[in-house]
Amino acid sequence: MLAGGFGTRLRSVVAELPKALAPVDGQPFLRRQLESLAARGVDRFVLSLGHLAEQVQEAVAEWPLKERISCVIEPEPLGTGGAIAFALVQSRLDEVLVANGDTFLGGDLSAMLEPLGAEAVRMSVVTVPDRARFGGVSVDAEGYVERFLEKGEQGPGPINAGFYRVSAAALQGQPKAFSFETAVLPRLATERRLRAALIHGDFIDIGVPEDYHRYCRDHERLR
Repeated sequence: MLAGGFGTRLRSVVAELPKALAPVDGQPFLRRQLESLAARGVDRFVLSLGHLAEQVQEAVAEWPLKERISCVIEPEPLGTGGAIAFALVQSRLDEVLVANGDTFLGGDLSAMLEPLGAEAVRMSVVTVPDRARFGGVSVDAEGYVERFLEKGEQGPGPINAGFYRVSAAALQGQPKAFSFETAVLPRLATERRLRAALIHGDFIDIGVPEDYHRYCRDHERLR
């Protein structure tokens, strides 16, 4: 779980809290997210922390799932890719599920729980009514990602939902700090090593106040 970002766009809402601890009806968003994932089959969590890490560690120590949660703290900002690679090394894992600490993805996750096959990364995608804010994803008939579409193109279609199954081998050859989304995913798509799994569930990125308030309003029905 990547939960080390600065949360600049959400600062007006969370003040001095890390955005993963943004309050939702009396509970931190991250706690709700972890409990939802646990209910759908994820049994162990590694939190990759950076900005205001101590606050997250103190909060986690009080949660019911605390025995299933461990934390790693980035020594410096590593970008999304560097954070994943660092957490893999620190946790001695070769394959992990990766989620963002400010994104809720509902629905059946069984397609993401299966071990990787020929692909180096499996990426969840969801269909949204307007992909202009997120950019789109082009997927071929066999489920492999062909390319990523630029932000700004309006209309319905599949987007990257920010939930991945990642092999350590996919990150080899990268510098210490790098972006998973720009340095790794497009390359794997070109190499036909990036597969998509369509998830039928709600998708909300709480990184902007509008969507944070939408999650707060709708959280009771989200699963």
